Amino acid sequence: MIYFDNAATTIQKPEIVGKAVYNALMSQEFGNPSRGAYPESLNALRELTKTRMALGEYFDLGDPLNVVLSSNISFALNLIIKSLFTSDDHIITSLSEHNSILRPLYAKEKEGCQLSFLDLDEDFNIKIEDIEKLINKNTKAVVITGASNVSGKVTDLKRVHEITKEHNLKLIIDGAQIAGCLEFSMKDFDNTIFAFTGHKSLHGPQGTGGFLIKGDFDFRQVVAGGSGFNSFSHEQPHAIPELFEPGTANVHSFAGLRAALKELEKEKPYDKIQELTKLLYRELKKNKNLEFYTHLDKVNAPIVSINIKNADANEVGQRLYDEYGICVRTGSHCAPLFHEKMGTRERGIVRLSLSSYTSEEEIFQAVKAIEEISESYK
Repeated sequence: MIYFDNAATTIQKPEIVGKAVYNALMSQEFGNPSRGAYPESLNALRELTKTRMALGEYFDLGDPLNVVLSSNISFALNLIIKSLFTSDDHIITSLSEHNSILRPLYAKEKEGCQLSFLDLDEDFNIKIEDIEKLINKNTKAVVITGASNVSGKVTDLKRVHEITKEHNLKLIIDGAQIAGCLEFSMKDFDNTIFAFTGHKSLHGPQGTGGFLIKGDFDFRQVVAGGSGFNSFSHEQPHAIPELFEPGTANVHSFAGLRAALKELEKEKPYDKIQELTKLLYRELKKNKNLEFYTHLDKVNAPIVSINIKNADANEVGQRLYDEYGICVRTGSHCAPLFHEKMGTRERGIVRLSLSSYTSEEEIFQAVKAIEEISESYK
């Protein structure tokens, strides 16, 4: 099996990640955090704190208490959007967004929120220059992806931040496709929330994610449950991170995420991933029977999306696995507006996505397989 679906989840993890999860489960040293003064409960609380600290260090955020942990980035973005926006707000987003942003925004639109969408240019770039044209008196935030999960096109987040800062707007970033594979520092941002997931390029376990908060935000309760303190209050404690973390935390998986972060800190794979992505793109470009939905720049998320001319994406994906044992993602990629813009709503797109574990040999095998399959559609 050759795996090219790392934008969905990485399968290959550092061995230390599995050991950390196993040890947390089997050591019998971790109880329920914030529920007791005995060592096992305190151990669990300390482990979560260490994970927050590791995330803060990795993304250059000073206060670990401003790191909220959740089960994944979809849940994190739902929490942010549902907590932060009211029916009076106007929100700017883009046609590149994943449903993890779009669906909670559409829900807010039903409540009265106004939405505006930034278009894409011919190279799949979000038209950031149009943000200021869309700002009005009740605009509250720009909610935007760090990189498209279809094209891999990286958003110029620093330019977006310049605009939001100038107009006193909040910036919310979907970091699913950049966390761990592209350099990102919270030092460069103010009044910004950065959402991440642990199971993609951070190489952590599934069931881990969250968001980092820098600035002043007026959050409201959207979920509630046990917190381990203020039990007689009718509301969830308003302090961060407890406001967003009701119930028992996934301590064991977050121990795995912390181990993954430690491994990444030893040697960040940014350059290696870029070289692998360029190699895949360059080799596929030699095939004149392909249509591309990736336009490679100096820096790109590790994604190359294509279609074979005259072929359905799902059929191509099935053939890649059945005939060559190659795993790719096909279909609409949970990014409906991108597909409507590209006219691929019915046909779909074939996405190949890499990790630092991808080898050059695997890339050449995938390129050859696609070339052979494409011959049958001429």
